[in-house]
Amino acid sequence: MKYSNLRMFSIFLSAVFVIGALMIFAMFIKPAYKTIAEKRSEVASRESILGQTKAVTSQVKNILSEYQNLSELQNEISLSFPQDSSVASALYQVTSLASGSGLNIESVNVLESSIVPSKEDNASLIKGTGILNFLLRASGSYETLSLFLTKAENNVRIFDLDTLRIDKTGASNFFDFIIGVNTYYLSN
Repeated sequence: MKYSNLRMFSIFLSAVFVIGALMIFAMFIKPAYKTIAEKRSEVASRESILGQTKAVTSQVKNILSEYQNLSELQNEISLSFPQDSSVASALYQVTSLASGSGLNIESVNVLESSIVPSKEDNASLIKGTGILNFLLRASGSYETLSLFLTKAENNVRIFDLDTLRIDKTGASNFFDFIIGVNTYYLSN
């Protein structure tokens, strides 16, 4: 074979290889690039959705924890401001506070006042506030009275002093007390 024919044959063979490489690229590699690009965009969108889902999940967890805290707050408020008169419970608390302070209880009178209607717009939830008035006749020292008032002030259920009368007895540090204490409840 002549040198010029050999050169032409090698150029022709090189052209066939280049055309074959282009055909292989066009037939196999270019569609694979499209598939890879589609998969990458799908992965990116799923990662975005996953990030948004995690953000929403954390927000829901925060809201749920706030609602759980609100239910704890509601329980605490229910202890301080019960939804019924609970006369027996309130009477037990008042007498326990008095005897625990060292007062000698002589008598206890309970008066349940009429319910004061709610003035709020949400009157359908709370119809009004009721008042229980306890009138205690007791005796003891000034220190026991002071301790009783401190305990009533720090008690879970709300108690406030309505009336107080102090009479001196024959003993030097001994007094007779008439103590009027109010506590409140919600009426539904």
